[in-house]
Amino acid sequence: MALIGAAEDAQDIAAGFNKFLDPVPEFSTEITALISECYAISSALRELSTAKDDLRYYRDFEWIRTNVNIVQESLNYTFHDVRRLFGGLGRTSAISRRTLFYQVWREIDEFFYRESNISLCTRLEDNRLYLAELTCILMDGSATRPPPV
Repeated sequence: MALIGAAEDAQDIAAGFNKFLDPVPEFSTEITALISECYAISSALRELSTAKDDLRYYRDFEWIRTNVNIVQESLNYTFHDVRRLFGGLGRTSAISRRTLFYQVWREIDEFFYRESNISLCTRLEDNRLYLAELTCILMDGSATRPPPV
């Protein structure tokens, strides 16, 4: 489980979205939100990695490992799709840089709505919140406590 590698992937995706800010300023609010979510995911993954390696929480990590793997796989698939869609920026044509970035932005936006009926930002936010909850479970010890009856 390479949590730090996934954190670095999130930062790479954020850097990719940063390139969209100047060419398509009309979407700067949405793009900035995506950049923010990517960095927040990176931070959450790093926090979870630190907790996992801490002797106080090491054994309890096994209780959440499956859930961490699920959210990490979700992020891997999502980031793979984003990178594939970023590939559209490599098209060579007579269109302007602005038009190219606009088209790729629309493709990214539409792809995630078609796939799951939610925006990419909502998907990333859901993953971030899930990671934060897993970290809380690990660090407050509730991973070893039975659920309330």
